[in-house]
Amino acid sequence: MLRRKMLRDIWKNKSQFLTIFLMIALGLFAYVGIEAYMLGMEISANNFYENNNLQDIDIYGSFTSDDLKEVKKIAHVNDAELKLTLPASVDDDHDLEINFINENNISKFYVESGDNFDNKSGVWIDSYYAEQNNLGIGDKIDFSYGGFDFSEKIRGIIYVPDHIYFVKDAAAIYPNHESYGIAYLAKSSIDLDVYSSIMVDVDDEANRDYVKSEIDRILENATASTIITDSASYTVYQGEIDEGRSIVGIFSGFFILIAVLCVVTTMTRIVKQDRTKIGTLKALGFSNSKIARHYISYGLFLAIIGGAIGAVAGFFTMGNLFMGMEMEYFEVPDWSTHVDYTVLIVYLSVILAICLACYLVCRSLVRQNAAEILHIDRPKVNRRSLGFSSGRVFNKLGFASRWNLRDVFRSKGRVLTSIIGIAGCMILLVCGFGMYDTMTNYLNNTIDTINNYKYRLSLDSDISTTDLDNLYDNYSNHSSKTLAIEIKNDGQIKTNSLFIDNSKGNIKFFDENDKEFSLKDNGIYVTRKLAKTEGYQIGDQITWHVYGDDEYHTSEIVGLNHDSTNQNLSMSKKYYESLGYDYIPDSVYLDEKPIEDKIDGVSNIQSIDSIKDSFEQMTSTMITVIGMLAVIAALLGAVIIWNMGILSFSEKDYQFATLKVLGFSDQKIARIFILQNIWIAIAAIIIGTPLGYLLNIYIFTSVIDESYDVNIYIKFTTYVLSIVSVFALTVIVSKFLTRRVKKIDMVKSLKMSE
Repeated sequence: MLRRKMLRDIWKNKSQFLTIFLMIALGLFAYVGIEAYMLGMEISANNFYENNNLQDIDIYGSFTSDDLKEVKKIAHVNDAELKLTLPASVDDDHDLEINFINENNISKFYVESGDNFDNKSGVWIDSYYAEQNNLGIGDKIDFSYGGFDFSEKIRGIIYVPDHIYFVKDAAAIYPNHESYGIAYLAKSSIDLDVYSSIMVDVDDEANRDYVKSEIDRILENATASTIITDSASYTVYQGEIDEGRSIVGIFSGFFILIAVLCVVTTMTRIVKQDRTKIGTLKALGFSNSKIARHYISYGLFLAIIGGAIGAVAGFFTMGNLFMGMEMEYFEVPDWSTHVDYTVLIVYLSVILAICLACYLVCRSLVRQNAAEILHIDRPKVNRRSLGFSSGRVFNKLGFASRWNLRDVFRSKGRVLTSIIGIAGCMILLVCGFGMYDTMTNYLNNTIDTINNYKYRLSLDSDISTTDLDNLYDNYSNHSSKTLAIEIKNDGQIKTNSLFIDNSKGNIKFFDENDKEFSLKDNGIYVTRKLAKTEGYQIGDQITWHVYGDDEYHTSEIVGLNHDSTNQNLSMSKKYYESLGYDYIPDSVYLDEKPIEDKIDGVSNIQSIDSIKDSFEQMTSTMITVIGMLAVIAALLGAVIIWNMGILSFSEKDYQFATLKVLGFSDQKIARIFILQNIWIAIAAIIIGTPLGYLLNIYIFTSVIDESYDVNIYIKFTTYVLSIVSVFALTVIVSKFLTRRVKKIDMVKSLKMSE
């Protein structure tokens, strides 16, 4: 009997319960969708790393087979392999990172098609580059490096575990798989006796630091050694996972909060309406626990079904959609979405929260005896609200304002839920559009402000003095150099990079307040975020050394600079040379395109337009995400306004009927109703606008990768657009709801309140 009553009540109040259902479903949809792609990314990559033996340490420098033997002698080293990495050109628009190896037991290929690696002729190409350029097994590909020209048949389409993420150089914002890829060849394909790196496999993760310290001590030719978890491929990929984990609770938790508030307001109304029925049930002998379980079953039914539908839909739609978007940039084979036991815990927690809300609503009434419950429930008069509603200010207001103020005081729960829901809509809109504004501003600053050049020439690491002088004479002497360094700080040694500037304005510097300045020649500069993270201040001494050079230097921090992309150290060429170093640049900056396609001593020519191409890729992905946020925000706002409007009408049938009897037109009653919703929207906008801004701050300071230091920038038009959208949504839904005014049966409504 009680089960049938529960189903009847749900159907009778379907609009309110539909809102609860949707909020629960959306909460689980968001949580499971984000969790599925995050966990999927993590498990897919970990399986790839483990199955294909990702190296533990990379050593960079100039090595021979004798160096390899020394590394293999170090305790806890399972295996080590040599690799020669060179930049190669396919044509004017396409480049390859070519790697020459003797064996492939460390960072082993995942072969999508073709042959496993051997020491015979041929080339193995990464899967995304092959796909974007319509290359297949047996196709010939021509590329060149310096004086070496290669024409090789493709023998394998591969994925490589230490190249899950890779870009052409530090200036690139996103991977461009069409114009840049990786290739592997047998070392016998090139007549060079040196290697540029050694990959090291350690027996246990706990021993990596020991092995690294031994490498730094033993190998004189090493310019740098890095643990694989510090590599760009690993950290950028892991950063995407961490970003998702940082926001999943915000969005899913918000929908669950709205669901709980909707349960409270809806069940409060139903329990009040059922007062006589509850008293009758108690008089007939139904126990308190049985009646309480009946009202708990409303939330239990909706939470079980809504949560299950939301979770399944989130896994198969949002999870796969986001995973697919991520894998456009990360090269991981056999990727798939995953969920674990935490999803079940969240699902059960949501059910428990909804059931608890239902219990708390009915608890006080159910505990009363039958006689008390069947007695008429006299409305409680709030002295404060009564005093306000009889004051001078109140009496000077128009009828619609006075009527709505009284209704707001009487229905605080419903109004509060409406404000929170619409504020959530505003938060999502400001956050979504604000993210776009901030990233656009960041990218434009990086492209057009900091990088003040048209073309950048990447120089060979072993460029001759003659070739360098020719570059200076024929093109430009505006240059820079980036070095790997180690920094001592509070007894710890941390790796970073040092940028040596001789660009003469082609690379601009901005202080911590974003005012342009020039580097002085008396010390070192630290980026604003790095200084904050490590506790550096202007005037502090910083101890550092260049990889490959055992001599430590102690330099004074003479300034802080703001760099949105890299958190590193900088100094002028003159100061660098004062420390006893010879300055040999690795980059030269030009304002015009070089006449020659191939220049002696130059490994790569990059235009600023290639960075803009990466920007376009990034914005297209961001527009998709923002579009989803806007749709979710609109859905949230519409559902909340609709549900609270229906609840408001059901609460005010008697009042509206009375107004109609007194001669109020349908249009005037509709205006009274819409006015209250506009007030609620205004309150929600006042609350939601700053919270949307704060959410942007949280995302760009705590969620995104620590190498970024992005200033929050939200246009005034973004706020206007968000406010107009919320107002428009409120008015449209409210006007649609006011059609119910015409359907009010005055006789029935007035009799029901007798």
